[in-house]
Amino acid sequence: MQQMLKKSIEKKFGDDVYFWSSSVRWEKKDSEVQIEMFSYVDIALEIFPKFYYITQKGIRIENLMNEFSDVNPDKLLGFIKDLVANKILVNTLLTPQELYFSQSNLFSNPYSQDTFIDPEKYQEFKDEQLSRSFQNVTNVSIKLVDAEFPEVITKRKTYRSFDMKNKVPFETISKLISVFKQYQTEGKVRYNYATAGGLYPIDLFIYIKDHRVENIKAGLYCYNPIENSLQLVSNTCVITDETHYFVNKEIYNSSAFSIFLVYNGNVTLPKYGGMGYFYAAIDSGIMVQLLTQVAEMNNIGLCSVGDINFRKIKKYFKLSSNHVLIHSIEVGLKPEQL
Repeated sequence: MQQMLKKSIEKKFGDDVYFWSSSVRWEKKDSEVQIEMFSYVDIALEIFPKFYYITQKGIRIENLMNEFSDVNPDKLLGFIKDLVANKILVNTLLTPQELYFSQSNLFSNPYSQDTFIDPEKYQEFKDEQLSRSFQNVTNVSIKLVDAEFPEVITKRKTYRSFDMKNKVPFETISKLISVFKQYQTEGKVRYNYATAGGLYPIDLFIYIKDHRVENIKAGLYCYNPIENSLQLVSNTCVITDETHYFVNKEIYNSSAFSIFLVYNGNVTLPKYGGMGYFYAAIDSGIMVQLLTQVAEMNNIGLCSVGDINFRKIKKYFKLSSNHVLIHSIEVGLKPEQL
């Protein structure tokens, strides 16, 4: 391999090992190699399926280039760079979107896309799902006693708009976030929520908007549960509604701050392997429920956001390769009329 090309590869990829993403399908046809939505010709036809088999096991880019020494190196490197850019070759944990993308291929969907575009059809779909019951039961049915619950549970709802006239009091945001603090009881580390193995792998990041929260300047902060403090990560971070998809832009524009639940794979992957990722998703759900109850106690509204374009802002978070965003929440004072 040419020395200049070798240095270019080392600078771009280092010693990282790259794998073919487990969520990506490919098919070799007569005139092209189809990789999900991308079509490749020329060099791809020469190197498949060998290229796929090699990258399935993981390989350094320099070694991958050496496996195809008879192929034009510039074209091969360009092809590899494209696969990396499109998250086909990966060297970090997959995002939830990437991880679960392939599951739709295994599901036979009886509903057309019109179902989720037409409001009337979508309401019919919701009514159908919310009135479902499990069919494979016996004729034995035991009626339970109806219980009453406090309003902190029964008054819960999702808020898609927030009070933009008033700042969130410092005391209020303190109560909300500090529910995740670490404390000691009988010499043991404790938290207010459960987690797999007692390891607590979810790191909290909070993006404060300008002039929306008392006594806290705009910026991106990381919550330290040991000190119960917000530690500044970036004061140059600017998140706009461009990070959000169309249906969520209005929600974001009225919120006072955003909470990001980020999984730190270094915490549970060593013990649980890939299942550590799955357990982290459960941990996140437990944390959101706890946050919801505390928010209701303090006149705070929440809206969980299913998906954002995290690539646009990821650089501000300064994450390691084993960090991955699990979930995000928009937060603000409840609208005055409610």
